[in-house]
Amino acid sequence: MRIATETIYAQQTQAIDEQTALYAQLGAQLSSGKKLTQPSDDPSEIAQDLQLHSTISVQAQQSTNVQNAVSELTSTDSALSSLTSLLQSARQLAVQGSSDSLSASQRGAIADQVDQLLQQAIAIGNTQYDGQYVFGGSAAGATPPVQAQGSPISTVTFSGNEQAQGQLVYNGQHFPLSTTFQAAFNYDASDGSQDVFQTLIALRDTLQNGTTSDVSSAAMNQAGTVIYGPPSGAGAPPATTLAAANVFATKPVPDSSGSFTLTINGSVNGVQSVQTVTIAGNAALDDGVAPPAGTSVVAKINAVSAQTGVTATFDPKTQKITLAGSGSFYVTDTPSPGATNSGNLTAVLNLATQADSVQTVSTQIGGIDKVLDTTLSARSTIGARIQTLGSISDQLQTDATDNTNVESAIEDTDVPSATTRFTATQTALEAAYATTNRLEGKTLFDYLTNA
Repeated sequence: MRIATETIYAQQTQAIDEQTALYAQLGAQLSSGKKLTQPSDDPSEIAQDLQLHSTISVQAQQSTNVQNAVSELTSTDSALSSLTSLLQSARQLAVQGSSDSLSASQRGAIADQVDQLLQQAIAIGNTQYDGQYVFGGSAAGATPPVQAQGSPISTVTFSGNEQAQGQLVYNGQHFPLSTTFQAAFNYDASDGSQDVFQTLIALRDTLQNGTTSDVSSAAMNQAGTVIYGPPSGAGAPPATTLAAANVFATKPVPDSSGSFTLTINGSVNGVQSVQTVTIAGNAALDDGVAPPAGTSVVAKINAVSAQTGVTATFDPKTQKITLAGSGSFYVTDTPSPGATNSGNLTAVLNLATQADSVQTVSTQIGGIDKVLDTTLSARSTIGARIQTLGSISDQLQTDATDNTNVESAIEDTDVPSATTRFTATQTALEAAYATTNRLEGKTLFDYLTNA
């Protein structure tokens, strides 16, 4: 059978074209390091490759979001760490100031240090991250949310809200990226306890001015009951009277005349004064009526404040009464005129019989411990979030690495195998060219002779 010369040339040309295309493809794979550069390279694997591209991109964004969240939480934790150290310093100063061997100038020097801590606490309250106030809540504002009032500082105001700053959502989990001002500084606490700023102001004033206070050692109300102060608003319950014995933790028992009588021994500008205050057995604890018309316990004590230097206030939130004065003062139960015994009002109010600056500072140490515990609790919560997000970040990086390795196995050139194929193709292509040259060198006479 004869094969046409044209057919032979066509077969050789096709073989050379196929080898040339394969040679070029293998060369491109070796030079680029990729065996998949377009869908036509391997349609069976391109779908998986595209899916991996999408997954890796999502994981990279999630990893960035988590890392940014950790950075913001770390900034919050750093602020809480500074606040913790500050409160620990305040506690040490309070312990120093509680010594009765200190002179007035020495207490004043400690008070100045406490005032510096107060200003630092305000600065911590205005900590910023990425242009936002960490403890300011969700309310954006150019003005720092924590503002000092008075000189020296007498109060501190907060204009933010109690929403955590920012939030990260990952796999249905919500991670607030800060903590609330209340959680960090015990601000406007539900139990009525002092916040960080009030605690430091009170300590400073006690050390600087010799102010003293006698605060109920525990809430006066019986568990599950409430002692009401002055009514506020329509329908509010009336002020609680001493006759409502079932409300108080310690049952009020008047003297034999049916009254409660307190002797207050205090001083004003160094002038000692002893005043007797008689309170009716059915008087209110605090009905909001000021002296001299007021008949409540608070009003009766305040009626003689000009002589004793002692003032009384009742906090319905904490269910405690506070007697505040300057220097030492004493409050004791005494029989009312004609009575054969004394009532138990100081026990009902949970008051100590003596108040002085040393005792007051010692009591304030407990207040520092309270706000310190609050700050540590907030810091513990933030630390737990950082740890959780750190684990998530590690897992995302591991997953991304695994997916990248799979993607690499699909896309990347197997250099040893490709090199072997490239060499074999080159050899085949050279042979094809040589064969074609030999065919092209033959004449019609050669074919006729061979026939």
